[in-house]
Amino acid sequence: MTPSRLLLFAGRLERSLWFRPAVFAALAVAAPALAPLFQPYVPEAAAERVSIEDVDRVLGILTSGMLSVAIFSLGTMVSALQAAASAATPRARALISEDRTAQNAISTFIGAFIFSVFGVVGLVLGLFDAAARVAMFGLTLLLIFAVIVALVAWIRRLTQMGGVHEAVVLVEAATARAFAKVAAAPWFRGRESDGPPEDATAVPAERFGWVQAIDAASLGAIADELDCDLHVAVRPGAAVDPLRPLAHVAGAVDAACAARIRRAFVIDGSRTFEQDPRFGLIVLSEIASRALSPAVNDPGTAIDVIAAQVRLLAGWSAMLKGLEPPGDRPRLFAPPLPVQDAFEDAFRAIARDGAGVVEVGIKLQKGLGALAALDPERYGAAARAAAADAAARARAAMGHGPDRAALDRARRDVGLDG
Repeated sequence: MTPSRLLLFAGRLERSLWFRPAVFAALAVAAPALAPLFQPYVPEAAAERVSIEDVDRVLGILTSGMLSVAIFSLGTMVSALQAAASAATPRARALISEDRTAQNAISTFIGAFIFSVFGVVGLVLGLFDAAARVAMFGLTLLLIFAVIVALVAWIRRLTQMGGVHEAVVLVEAATARAFAKVAAAPWFRGRESDGPPEDATAVPAERFGWVQAIDAASLGAIADELDCDLHVAVRPGAAVDPLRPLAHVAGAVDAACAARIRRAFVIDGSRTFEQDPRFGLIVLSEIASRALSPAVNDPGTAIDVIAAQVRLLAGWSAMLKGLEPPGDRPRLFAPPLPVQDAFEDAFRAIARDGAGVVEVGIKLQKGLGALAALDPERYGAAARAAAADAAARARAAMGHGPDRAALDRARRDVGLDG
């Protein structure tokens, strides 16, 4: 496995819900075994004052309480995930499950329970002498303090967990990180591709799925070894199948080399946020569409999502301005992230589902007008096309003349009526 793929999967492992509890559990198992190592540092007076009954009593309190608290915390998190799926979108569940406060709290509670169980077992078996008992008592007090801190942080987190606003914030943050990766290496540290040569060898996928990530370092190394240009045909977020090329090589490619090229593309059954900012834009628009449904009727959330989309695209523009992309893989070529597609991902569903809501229509026109004025060279055409589409949908859906007039006035105010 290449370093890039190793870092990708290590990051996913570290963010998974079960990883931190597993690490805390391992530390909790090891802690009682390490208690005798503190024996030389324990004063004799302290060893005389702490009895087996004292340590057993405190550990018993932790044993009886922490398991219930851990189960309650897990149940609360499951409820928050279900609430986010029903109120926002199921795609936001992955981000909520990666919440650091929740993971730390659950890990602390489970670790405290396991530590206390193994501590009680050690006391029953007579594994701790007087000095080791003092060390165990000190470790228990430190653990109680950690439990208190985790419990307070968890209670504070519960006031925000699972809401639509939190889902919007988390998706916006994940999308911003993905845009930052794209802006730092828009062509994967290679050069922009204007299409492969006609005689290039296509390397298709071997399975159906979505491209989640691309190991560009491996592709660059393969291009250097072959001493020929390698054109990446898809970006993260693309749907692939055995008939769609992943890459084109300007030269002959044997089966072993084709297999290496395929391994550079992480393909699975769903899209992820890591290298796919368009997925984040789609998820945000899903949240807005659900808010605009007749069952929810929450145009305020849709307006918040439009503001988030505008911030993301404005931030992407700011990151690209004045940036000199690294080009240390001269034989690697890749297509840019299509601006037109990004605008459609962000705004088309909102324009469709919010066509009859004048407040949403006005916010769309103002947001798109701001983006067109902010970066007319990169965003001008796409923003004007999205604004014209939204205006046409709104005029067809609005039966009240003053609403249509307000929409047209908003377009004139931001310079989109031309």
